[in-house]
Amino acid sequence: MKKLLLFCLCIQATNALWAQDYQTLQCTGFNADVIANGVGPAATSTAIAIDNADYNLLSTDYTAVLGGPLPLTGLPVSGLVNDASISGLSFQLAPYSQSNSLRLQDESDFGALTFSNTVSATNLYILAASGSGSVTLGGTIHFSDNSTQDFSAAVIPDWFFSSALPVVISGFGRVNRATDIIENPVGDPRLYRYDIAILAQNQTKTITGIDFTKTSSAEGVANIFAVSAKLLGTCPPPTQLTAVSVTSTSATFTWTPSVVSPSLGYEFYVTIGNVTPEISIVPPGLTPPGETSITVDGLTTGTNYCFWMRSVCSGSEQGPWSNPTCFTPGQIGVTNPNDIPTMFNLTVDTSSTTPCPGTLSVDVPEGYEITSVATSYSMQTALNGWMSEQRSLLVCNTTGLMEPQITSGVGSTTGAYDYSRSNINIADGATGNVAFELRAWRTFGSSDCNTDYNRVVAGTWTVTVTVQQQLATQDFTKNQFTVSPNPVDDLVTVSGNEPIAEMTLFNMLGQEVLRQNGFDARQAQLTTSGLPSGKYILKIATKNGVQSKGILKN
Repeated sequence: MKKLLLFCLCIQATNALWAQDYQTLQCTGFNADVIANGVGPAATSTAIAIDNADYNLLSTDYTAVLGGPLPLTGLPVSGLVNDASISGLSFQLAPYSQSNSLRLQDESDFGALTFSNTVSATNLYILAASGSGSVTLGGTIHFSDNSTQDFSAAVIPDWFFSSALPVVISGFGRVNRATDIIENPVGDPRLYRYDIAILAQNQTKTITGIDFTKTSSAEGVANIFAVSAKLLGTCPPPTQLTAVSVTSTSATFTWTPSVVSPSLGYEFYVTIGNVTPEISIVPPGLTPPGETSITVDGLTTGTNYCFWMRSVCSGSEQGPWSNPTCFTPGQIGVTNPNDIPTMFNLTVDTSSTTPCPGTLSVDVPEGYEITSVATSYSMQTALNGWMSEQRSLLVCNTTGLMEPQITSGVGSTTGAYDYSRSNINIADGATGNVAFELRAWRTFGSSDCNTDYNRVVAGTWTVTVTVQQQLATQDFTKNQFTVSPNPVDDLVTVSGNEPIAEMTLFNMLGQEVLRQNGFDARQAQLTTSGLPSGKYILKIATKNGVQSKGILKN
């Protein structure tokens, strides 16, 4: 492993990605005209509805009668749709006057798209939506050497309301085939992007086509409108950049070598924040072609950084920057890869338990301790469950502390609700292997643990801890402070061999119940009269750090 010192970080900001990184693919094989355009009733300029409720999409040049008003919203006449979230990525719809959707209505319906401009790519992007409910698709990518790559369980959301997939374009309206009435609901309809990563062993091959099969039995109707690709290029970057070890001032990264080995190796760069380096930037170092890890030092604790790499294929050819891995020195994140079922409970509170929690643990490096916790996850409804019926609670099993309140979902509809919380003080001072669990409930459905109504989506629950170096030195040791009496009635005395700046008392839910500062003395007292009986955590702060002590209130 190569280890380098990062002497300085120069940020050259640009938001532009190379447009040539992406390619719209020219497809044949569409089987349905579902987009109304030009002059005339929708039923005459289309062949079939996009759904089972007799609706079509429409373009901005559609009008039901000659001389009639044009719609306020619609798909662009050119058929070129820019992705709302990936700069440089676009999709080319087929002409509106012919079949422009691969429409799959019934279970086991099959369709195939063939590409006339074949490419080698790292990713395929499918522009799709379903009507009358979501659908599940499987399929196969075909390559010029007659090899294939299968995919399965591709869930395409209904064209209204969903955020389960990235939304490429929305709010462009729809038209009723029977009445020619145009509707313009805010934010709807929607076309979504489904991403397929090309396996490394297939990235140097030429993609010739892709086929789809509807695998779900529900009434949803799948519509595939376009396919685009992220090109491999002649000097592709390494992939799967990962920060495998992050301390308070350094980080170690690993990566998967590029499928096209660069003759001169890989350049790396670190930015403050997620700012794409300019192509012309001079990176601080170069790793050999066979190297797969590196350590960067000299970082600032608590600052958000991103690590980038690119291949150097010759003295005059450098590839594009990789997708970055972003990190914060002093933070460690762990993700649970599995679905977490929910338990039925109508009256959830912080004392509620569940026999089916999600669990994970964080390994805190030796010499460090946790100062705060953050968590994020997504809960998905199924069947007729609602997002507002979701309940959840984060617990640190190592300390026995939990969040002070239950978190609930919002929305009287099905869908996915995203959760994110930070500055959670339930593991402060914990070291070594620290265990957490996520308890998840629902207030509707059967009375056992299952995923039939609500679940925490696999791979979305992450716990991120912020750590700091333990200040257990000869000047600040674990035995430095004494607390007496313990148990305490009304007054607790804290004594040590350095001045105390502040004392804070927390209950076992992590809630701050008492704070006092301004001591500046080696002995200080805290009045605990009026507090309920029970266990508490006392944090003692000095200029050299913070130490925690457990106390029992009579």
